Amino acid sequence: MRISTSGVVALLLMLVSSMNAMEDNGTPSVLSFSLDECSSFRFNQTNTDYSEFTAIANNGTDVALSVVANNLYRSNPTQNPHSCTPGIGGTPAMCINYDPNCTYNPNNDRAVRFDVQVEPLNPSGAILSGLSFYEMAPDFFDWIAGTSGPNNPPTMYGIRILRDGDVIYQRDDNVTNSTWTLQEFDFTANADFLVTETTVFTFELLGFCPVGNGASTAVWDLDEISVTAICAPDTGGCNASGGTLTGGPFTFNSVGDGVADNIPAGSITSTGTRGQNLGWVVTDDQGYILGLPPMPSAVNFDTPGAGTCLVWRIAYDGPITGAEVGLNANNIEGCFSLSNPVEVIRNNASGCNANGGELFGGPFIFDSVGDGVADNIPAGSITSANTNGQTLAWVVTDDQGYILGLPPMPSAVNFDTPGAGTCLIWRLAHDGPITGAAVGLNANNIQGCFSLSNPIEVIRNNASGCNANGGELFGGPFTFNSVGDGVPDNIPAGAITSANVNGQNLGWVVTDDQGYILGLPPMPSAVNFDTPGAGTCLVWRIAYDGPITGLAMGMNANNIQGCFSLSNPIEVIRNNASGCN
Repeated sequence: MRISTSGVVALLLMLVSSMNAMEDNGTPSVLSFSLDECSSFRFNQTNTDYSEFTAIANNGTDVALSVVANNLYRSNPTQNPHSCTPGIGGTPAMCINYDPNCTYNPNNDRAVRFDVQVEPLNPSGAILSGLSFYEMAPDFFDWIAGTSGPNNPPTMYGIRILRDGDVIYQRDDNVTNSTWTLQEFDFTANADFLVTETTVFTFELLGFCPVGNGASTAVWDLDEISVTAICAPDTGGCNASGGTLTGGPFTFNSVGDGVADNIPAGSITSTGTRGQNLGWVVTDDQGYILGLPPMPSAVNFDTPGAGTCLVWRIAYDGPITGAEVGLNANNIEGCFSLSNPVEVIRNNASGCNANGGELFGGPFIFDSVGDGVADNIPAGSITSANTNGQTLAWVVTDDQGYILGLPPMPSAVNFDTPGAGTCLIWRLAHDGPITGAAVGLNANNIQGCFSLSNPIEVIRNNASGCNANGGELFGGPFTFNSVGDGVPDNIPAGAITSANVNGQNLGWVVTDDQGYILGLPPMPSAVNFDTPGAGTCLVWRIAYDGPITGLAMGMNANNIQGCFSLSNPIEVIRNNASGCN
């Protein structure tokens, strides 16, 4: 969810991208799947055999990498075969099907998997430091010694990594590219990738969510997959030092005008810094962490609103706790050191000094929503800091920003009623009148002198174990006054929006006003309402987990069975052009 906030540096809400200290970690060991030996023919079933996809290890003296079971693989390969396509440098690459759902499904049969054994050869241990590969989601597929044609490519891909069977890394917001593009991931700052004994890491790469162009072929291409490892630095004793920062203070007198306010690159220098891991921390003047940027010049100080920020250098050896957005830097624990701070003073150009501040508390989890027993956040369990404004209020949204409620306080909300899903609680501060702060609207579109805090998450799970939620639909009603004239009557794309949707599988349902299913379109705008004749149709969002029955044309939606949920309906009124209805 992207909401302009005035108390939190929105552009800083990222994981720390710490840099390794300047210590020499030796020559990296590299394990590479070139995929050049790709072979795929139905007549000899090589399209379901992944044994040709072996790797070559170029190991240094400190770490030994190897592939468990010799090659990469996919679960259920007879249902998930592969093809071959021209790859990087003209050598073959692998072409595979992907998950058609638009919600990332971990441990999916269609994921490409490989198991890498990391064996430290140095007493200090080893770090599995990186993953890289080329990916392409082409508009046209091209199979070596086969056919070519239009492709319905995936729009997203996810990465999941397990260490000895436990998930240690997952990122499912990666966007695919229509041409071969190098993807690189750095794990050197993640303590879960540091090992002191032989350890197996399992990698999963999964494309998902088709672009939806109607092409019958839906594939994703991969090539040149590599894993790297380095020697871990010696961690005997805590010698971390944040050093000394020189530069500033910096003053911005026009924050909130939409023009980026950045500290010039190189205008803050550090000396005497020492540590296995180095990073940057931005706090407010009370020490609450607002961001962990890769460098100070990456921060846009135009967005936080008026106030004072402090920029620090952090150095640490081994794992630390408490270095997270929303926590206080005074409570960081472990072998670490902070430098002196550099002050950044932010003055509003508009004179609007509203500040939603920072919220602390949660996340809150309710595991029995829908059982009729009230689910309330205890009074006082959410606290706020740095709030400023003539008017203060609370806002509850779904995870897409649609406003579900404007309660007097968070403890007044009964989260038993919305159904399964995720809500977000925000503090709203504003000076003078604002528009857009109403149930059903999106908080991203609030206008006026206002500020929203960071959000507090509320996770709602159904007592039944079924957490599917069709959510809420906004839009319409829609009226067509000339059905039957042969001219298509379509709802404009994007005219129906949804909020609070949750489920392994999502779809759309069109019924008549008695609930009988007339269609199951990929999206509402695909339906031609010119053809059914006069009457009223209802458009619904459906979400379901696992198999369901009764979801078929001609059946009544009231008789669907399984773990499912339907949204509220959007009405479509169809009047005949002749005037005879």
